[in-house]
Formats: sequence, C-alpha cells, structure tokens
Amino acid sequence: MDSPPDTAPASRRPSPLRSLASAVAHLARFGAGARISASDPPAVDDGHRRAIESARHYRHLYYSAPVALVSTDASGTVLRWNDRADIGFADRLRKGRVNTLAMVMGEAPAASLLAEVARRGLHRVELRAGAGETERVWTVDASAVGDAVEISLVDVSERSRMTESLEYMAHHDVLTERLNRRGLERALDGLLAGDAQTPAALVYIDLDRFKAINDVFGHAVGDAVVVEVAERLDAVLSEDASLARIGGDEYVALLPGHDLDSAHRVAIEMLEALTSSPFLGDGLRLSVEASLGVVEVAAPMRTREALALADEACARSKRGGRARITAVRPDAKALDELREVVRLGSMLKTRLPVERLRLFAQPIVPIARGDRPCSFEVLLRTLGDDGRIEGPARLLEAAERSGGMPAIDRFVLEQTVEHLAAHPDHAAGVEFFAVNLSGPSLNDERFVRDAVGMLRAHRDIAGKLLLEITEAVAVYDLRGARRFIDAFRDAGASIALDDFGAGYTSFAYLKHLPASMIKIDGQFVVGVERDPRQRGIVQAIARLAHELDMTCLAEWVEEPATLRALLELDVDYAQGYLFDRPAAIESWLERPVTLAPLHAARGALEQAARESTQRAEVVR
Repeated sequence: MDSPPDTAPASRRPSPLRSLASAVAHLARFGAGARISASDPPAVDDGHRRAIESARHYRHLYYSAPVALVSTDASGTVLRWNDRADIGFADRLRKGRVNTLAMVMGEAPAASLLAEVARRGLHRVELRAGAGETERVWTVDASAVGDAVEISLVDVSERSRMTESLEYMAHHDVLTERLNRRGLERALDGLLAGDAQTPAALVYIDLDRFKAINDVFGHAVGDAVVVEVAERLDAVLSEDASLARIGGDEYVALLPGHDLDSAHRVAIEMLEALTSSPFLGDGLRLSVEASLGVVEVAAPMRTREALALADEACARSKRGGRARITAVRPDAKALDELREVVRLGSMLKTRLPVERLRLFAQPIVPIARGDRPCSFEVLLRTLGDDGRIEGPARLLEAAERSGGMPAIDRFVLEQTVEHLAAHPDHAAGVEFFAVNLSGPSLNDERFVRDAVGMLRAHRDIAGKLLLEITEAVAVYDLRGARRFIDAFRDAGASIALDDFGAGYTSFAYLKHLPASMIKIDGQFVVGVERDPRQRGIVQAIARLAHELDMTCLAEWVEEPATLRALLELDVDYAQGYLFDRPAAIESWLERPVTLAPLHAARGALEQAARESTQRAEVVR
C-alpha cells in the first residue's frame, strides 16, 4: 500500500537538510555494510533492511547534493562533508587531518554560528571568501540535529554580483559613474544620522548655458563635457567627499567635516578647476562656466531641506550672473521659511490659493518725445496671515519647485483680462499692460493653448497686452520661443524681452524673435549716469532696438540723474520708484501717475542745453 501523502504544515515538516542529517546519523548507527543474522526475527530483519536501505539512499543524496553540506559536532570539529563542499572548500577541508568549522568560515564567523545554534537551534549568515573577481559568496544555514550541527552552504556569488550591480546602478549615474540623486540622498541620510557635532557641507554646481553646447555641437560632445566636468570636480575633492550628478548639468558635492568657510574655499577651487582651461575634444575648445551654491548642513536638518537650501543658494548665484558662488549659513529662520515653501508647494499641487493673491501694477512712463499715454506692468502680491500685502517671492519659489508656475501665470493673465474687460475706459487710456510669463508656462502646451484661446476670445483686449518673457528663456529654446511668440502675436498680443543683458546678451538671436520691446536689465540702469561702460551698453541696446524697429525700456529708475541720462541716450520708456511704487491695480482707475520727475528731467536738460548754447556764442 502506498504511503499517505505528507500533509503536515510547512512549518512542521523537517527540512531536507535535517532529513539528510538524520539519515546519515541513522546510517552511522547501523553501519553501511551491516549484515542481518539468520537468528534475527523476520520483523527485525525487515526493519533493519529498510533502515539500511533508507540510510544508503540518503547517504547518496547527502554526498551528491548540489549544495555544500558540512556536519560538525557542537565544538565545531568537522565530522563529514559532501562532494560539493569538497570542491568549494578544497583549500580548507582535507582528508587525513582534523578539520574545524573555523578553517571553513574563519574564527569569528564560526564561533558566532556555533553560539547561535547552541542558543536558538538554527542560524543563517552570509559568508564571503576570497577577494576581487575570485570572491565567492555563500548563504550559510545551520541547525542542531542531536549532538551534531548540520550546515548547508549555497553558492550565491552570481546572484550576489548581480544584486550588487543593480544596487550600484540604482545609486550611480551611468554616464559619469558618480552618485545619482538617490545615492546622494542615501549618503546624506547617513551623514545627518551621525554625529551632530561634526560639520558637513554641500556644494551645488549648475553649469551655465550647457544646453547651448548640446544644441550647437551635439549630445556626444555634451556627454564628453559632462564626464570631464565630473573628473575635474572630483580631482579637487578629498577622499571622504562624494560627488553626485543629479541632473543633466547639475552636480552636488558632499563634504563631510567641512564648515561653511572651508566648503566655500573648496567651491572656489572647483570653479577654478572648471574655468581655468578650456574643454578640448574633436578639435573643439569649449569654455564652461558654472554657478555654485554652498550650504552648511547638520541635524536636525532633513536631507531634502539641505538639498533645497543648496539649490536655492545656487539659484542666487545664477540670478546674480554667471560663474558666481553664494554661501548660505542656514539658521532656524531659514529652515522655517524653507518648510513654508515646501508646504506651499504641496498645496499648489492641488489648488491655487486665489483668496490670498492680489494684482498690483507699476507705471511705465514714456520718456521719449511724443503723445504716448502711460502703461503698466502687472505684478503679483500675496496677502499674509496678518492681512498685510507681501511680495510673492515665497509663493513663486514654491511654485517653481512644485510645477505650479503655469497656474499662477494663468491666474494673472485671466485677472488682467477681466480687469480690462470690466474697465474699458482704463484700457482705452493706457498704451499697454505688461504681463510676465515664466519659462515653465511657455513650455507647458496646455497653458499656451489656453492663453492663446483666451486672447482670441478678447481680441480688443489682447491688443493692449504686452507679454514679457526673459531673455534667458528665449535663448534656452530659440525654436520653441519663436513658436509661442508667433502664436501670441497672431492672437493680437505684443512681446517684450525682459531682463535683456542679464544672462546671454547675444544680439544675433534678436533677428529670429519678432518682439516689440527690449527691457534693459536694471543692473545696467542703476548708476548709468556715473559709469561710462554702463552708458555705452545702454546706448548700444537702445540703438539696436531702434534699428530692429523695437522700443526699449529701462527698469529700476530711482534717481533723477539716472532719468536724465536715459533721456540723453534716447531710451523710450522708464520704470521705477522715481515715478511710483506698485499699487493695487484698481487704485490706478482714479490715481494719476506721477510725472513730475520726467518734467523736471526734461527741464534740466533743456536748461543745460541753453547754457551750452550761450557758452558757445560767447566763445564765437
């Protein structure tokens, strides 16, 4: 009769290892060559016969098993081992001598295994033997069987190497073989979980104008530059530092043991390494510049907060111009502000806090001769918890981080159109209303489609709108910029290039962008009356604009002398605190624009001209 099937729960069934060990122990008791006496009772003869046959069967299984099996006594002396163990540990197990488990595993692992088996009855551990390409990895399972310890060793070297390879790929950048964002976050997690008294710092590196290299010379050249940048940065770092590439042109260096001052010195060396000599390859000599942000990190700061602060420090460098370094020492206030930005960013992913958004406007004054009316730039403000009007910097930072800029730009554009539709007399008495559009919005197909649709539905108002895009956004994607400029112009709006001169100052690209106005960046306007170089730049931009049938506007006009210089340089429009500060857009329905500074500046120039004429007549 066949034996009934084994229906015991898996947790109660003996493991194959335990079964083999029991069988071998049984065989040892009976002897492999045991003979049955004629005087033995038939039942005993049958029992012995079955036991011996079973033991021989399991002995065969034990010695031919596809995994290494080793049996020891409680002290670790090896009693037997199978063929696979003989192959895998040929240099450690030898016949004709006393072998110990320590010879197989090493002193400490063997002692730990025997202690755990004595305490718990079983133990599992990983064993590594050899080094480099010859390293073998074994999964070791041990259990107590009677007075013996039965051990199986499964060679998992290939699986271990594959796991390590996948682990490496998950935490490293394929191109540069440095850490990726996940690897950097893991390293920073470990550092922040350590000694809170040990300083550490992050250096955030963002290459300037890297997209231009890809666009002009191709991605193969761009990849070569990315790799060499990593090598140059790494050459500056100490052995305990880590370099990560976390974006196409963004790197972060993690500097354990560095306070802000020493990290700033390292950042200077890194910038020098990038800019001291050109990048050579395929007959090219490419100059690479970068903006760097340095921040000191320490608990209880969280990993993402540290990276966000370093990113913001780098962004400040980028806003200030190319090849700059900004170092930030975060305090409790800075962390609270960052956490508020993160909170706002999370909220912006679900809804826009329109109840806290307000539209303001600042006058734009036509200073060239003519009868043009004043215009306005529409600006966003927020309502604080205390009911006071605040600048939008925190909201905009959160929106940039969370992808919420298209929603904010849509709100501002919609509210501006609604204001002009509700107040046609205001619209009629103004030359234009300038509205800023961000780079993320112009790269958002849905936003562009909705905005163009809105303008086409209000063509009478669209003609009063001047949509501002920054020079950096336009140059970053020239073809894309031309596409949406054409779409907005076809819908009736005009286009202005904002912050001209702040980033790229490439006059050549202007012929490809049918803009109506150039807004000269304020850094060239402030002090133009004192600095001959600034005066030359502003004059060149004004002449270029006029040659291209554009107008030009100067921002940040705050001093009467500045306004007089702009009049002399033939600039068309001026905007700044010299005239008026931004105010609620509704207030300009009744409030007049302050033009006294313009009248005074013109009067001063006319007086100076008369005096010059009088002196010339006296000389004659």
